[in-house]
Amino acid sequence: MKWVAQTVAATRRWRFQAGRFWLRWKPRLRWWTAAAAIGFVAAIFTRGAEWAYSHLIAWTHWLPEISLLLAPIGITAIVWITRRYVPTAAGSGIPQVLAVLHHADDGMRKRMLALHIGLLKPVLTCIALLCGASVGREGPTVQIGAAIANFVGRHNSARLQRGLILAGGAAGVAAAFNTPIAGIVFAIEELSSSLEEKASGTLLLLVIIAALAAIAVLGDRVYLGVIDTNLDHFSQWRAVLICGLAGGLGGGLFSRMLHAGTRAAQHYFSTRGLRWPLLCGVLIALLGIISHGTTYGSGYAEARALLDNHTAVTPWYPLLKGLATWLSYVSGVPGGIFSPSLAVGAGIGADLARYIDFAPSAAVILLTMAAYFAGATQAPLTAAVIVAEMTLGQKMTLPLMGAALLGGGTARLVWRDSLYHALMRDLLPPPAPVTTPETPR
Repeated sequence: MKWVAQTVAATRRWRFQAGRFWLRWKPRLRWWTAAAAIGFVAAIFTRGAEWAYSHLIAWTHWLPEISLLLAPIGITAIVWITRRYVPTAAGSGIPQVLAVLHHADDGMRKRMLALHIGLLKPVLTCIALLCGASVGREGPTVQIGAAIANFVGRHNSARLQRGLILAGGAAGVAAAFNTPIAGIVFAIEELSSSLEEKASGTLLLLVIIAALAAIAVLGDRVYLGVIDTNLDHFSQWRAVLICGLAGGLGGGLFSRMLHAGTRAAQHYFSTRGLRWPLLCGVLIALLGIISHGTTYGSGYAEARALLDNHTAVTPWYPLLKGLATWLSYVSGVPGGIFSPSLAVGAGIGADLARYIDFAPSAAVILLTMAAYFAGATQAPLTAAVIVAEMTLGQKMTLPLMGAALLGGGTARLVWRDSLYHALMRDLLPPPAPVTTPETPR
């Protein structure tokens, strides 16, 4: 019977060690599952956005005037649903994540990152794309990723939960663009100024898992195509200066006008109600008809076309696309500005390429895309890395960095604030008035 006692003791020791192992790795398995879920949701979101855009183009090709019916009615309905049921789903989603990360308020976290918001927001954004809105899916994917991470980490400590939300937002960028490095850089540069040691390890792993999950569904995509271009001679680096200044100036003006527009839209909506998004929808439809449909959607198709041929669209495209993006955002529909900003930057770069004959047109367009994106978001490192990863343009990394840094600095001459941080402050409740006791006489 001695061997029976030894077997029982060994089994108890094994069960004790297995229990300790499970308690140690159970949280990590939840985090990894959440990262995979972020990647899968981002991939499904991408499929839905592409389906919506392709159907809209088919409908407007058959009857261009149909957008005069789709855009006003659809955008008005989306805004009504958003304001009534998920008011914190309006807009990009990045300001909501910033508000949660920078302010330790449980009530705000539950309002901004509720799981039903993360599930309903991509549906509303896809419907907005189907109606002709000029919005991107990348900002919403950041809020979706943060919402999923917040749900999984709701029982953890506040410090660890914040790290998970940060990692979830970064994983959203990585999965949306298929740019893991850009997701990490975006988390460090825009979402948080400093990372705790434990959170940084979690961030890297969750970003990688989310990107792999998205690749498993969508394939290893290069969203803007493989662009083989470079600035071979030192004289061609003059394009960095020109594109950085022009792109940064345009991005800074756009971000300042967008912030002012969102504040004005709140006033108009409070006084005119749903007539405001109805008006925005009519103007979006008119811009789409004038531009022959090039202002609809996120702008990926136009950016790819311009990189292949800088005369693919009208020289007025950046102005028309910028107006459509501005109207779409201030209307109140859920949607971001990442990919529309890249498209506007591509349009400005194509216009510059008509006059710059000392550098390849594709290089000029890429430089202006990075500079405009950096000027609009005040995230120059993220801008350079995103453009480089979306085109596999490793040869252009240094020129892109220079143009993005120059664009970000130029934009600060127009508006010293950061768009997402300014929008975040608009989401916060006004500070309580400070009362001082009266001095006795």
